[in-house]
Amino acid sequence: MAENIRRSLQDINLGDDDEPFVLPADVVRQAEEENRFILIGHPVMPRKQNLRAIVASMPRSWGFECLVRGRIIEHRRFQFVFPSVEAMDTVIRRGPWAYADRMLVLQCWTPLMDMAMLNFIPFWIQIRGIPLQYMNRTVIVNIARVLGEYIQMDYNEEVGSRMEFVRVRLNWNVNNPLKFQRNFQFTPRVNTLLRIQYERLRGFCETCGMITHDSGACLIQNGGADQNDEDNDSEGDNADVELVPNQGVLIEEIIEESDEVADADNEAEGTTWRLKQNL
Repeated sequence: MAENIRRSLQDINLGDDDEPFVLPADVVRQAEEENRFILIGHPVMPRKQNLRAIVASMPRSWGFECLVRGRIIEHRRFQFVFPSVEAMDTVIRRGPWAYADRMLVLQCWTPLMDMAMLNFIPFWIQIRGIPLQYMNRTVIVNIARVLGEYIQMDYNEEVGSRMEFVRVRLNWNVNNPLKFQRNFQFTPRVNTLLRIQYERLRGFCETCGMITHDSGACLIQNGGADQNDEDNDSEGDNADVELVPNQGVLIEEIIEESDEVADADNEAEGTTWRLKQNL
């Protein structure tokens, strides 16, 4: 508490009327060059996912330990700075990612980035049950756009008739509930139930389909109990962390890895959740 008060006292505006100091252009260019490739994100269940542990463990899980630098920033977000665009693209391509059996939001950062993008996770989903006579790329795209924000598909017309499912990649808004079955009408008044499977999905509410809380915190099921869950390990993330302003963003660079993340490799690797019925 005392430390928080001392920090608050330093937020007063003494000095903001002083003449601005212009940083040398070469210094600024060097900093920009070193921080070009950044992923920014946040945990979908902050009370269940420790920020310090995420920042310390994820580079190791990606195979980039000592190459990727992690930082905690304001609004319970984090950044990872990559040495190259190839390394960053590798992480994106292998995603989505999870920590502590709950999903992480990760997006490429740009100076003009729309922060609303931090509500989206790119998921590969499998769509099962499309009648063979309607199987083509146009139908698949139309179905995908009903389900979410379409990105791309993985479909080969030559082997389409032998496939059990088609794969599409969607930018999924974490504020929307997951859907595992949807009815579509290929002909009027005739429903065809399609089944949906999210690849590498971890941790969601089985009552309402949201990935931003567990079933124990679901308002539908029990009015949102679990707010003081003893499993919460993130309240102390900023209690002993000195945050330093950097271009208007508060950051903290994590250097040492804590004992609580020793098993992060297994926790960070996503697996596929399968619908228990009708799959």
